[in-house]
Amino acid sequence: MKKINLFHTCYWLLACLLITGCDQDGPDYVDELDVVYTNYDDSFNFDEQLTYAVPDSIIEVDDIDFDDELISPDFIDPIYGDVILDNIVANMDNRGWQQVDKDADPDVIILAAAMQTTNLYYYYDWGYWGWWYPGFYPDWGWWYPGYYPPVVSAYRSGTLVLQMTYPAGIGVNDNIPVVWTSAINGLLEGSTSSINDRLKNTVDQAFIQSPYLSK
Repeated sequence: MKKINLFHTCYWLLACLLITGCDQDGPDYVDELDVVYTNYDDSFNFDEQLTYAVPDSIIEVDDIDFDDELISPDFIDPIYGDVILDNIVANMDNRGWQQVDKDADPDVIILAAAMQTTNLYYYYDWGYWGWWYPGFYPDWGWWYPGYYPPVVSAYRSGTLVLQMTYPAGIGVNDNIPVVWTSAINGLLEGSTSSINDRLKNTVDQAFIQSPYLSK
């Protein structure tokens, strides 16, 4: 089975998000929390490549084990996925690339995957009550049998990962080179149109940050 070297970005993306959120004045709008990261193989000659293919759906990353080849992945809602894919195609075409079918031996293939996380923020230190609680010992803590403590705040965040692979460069271990990658992280808050506007802007930004993709 051919394998793709995935780029793991979750930890640093969350760190960037938290750093951004620690600004003294704080963000005024949710799109100020969006983070766009890009990186590439600087030894790869993008100028020699012309054609590309892209799937018509974006997979949703979860904990499914794909060792069983009969399992198919889930896909994100087309109301968001189509905006992302259409914008990838527009950016590639505007930079001189030509889209072809996956069976037409494309020079590169762009794969898109997304994941969503609901983040709960809650902080309540049992030590606050150590001065009063009867019979309290320093190693005591709180527990909530059968239910969760109150949630102070909750927000949904999403990560979109774009990977440009080079099928002709498959190595001896059947690894497919990933010559360009982008990871986009942001909050999934607001109306559908608002989220789609931000998705479009962040995908655009990923290509703006990657001038080497232009012909």
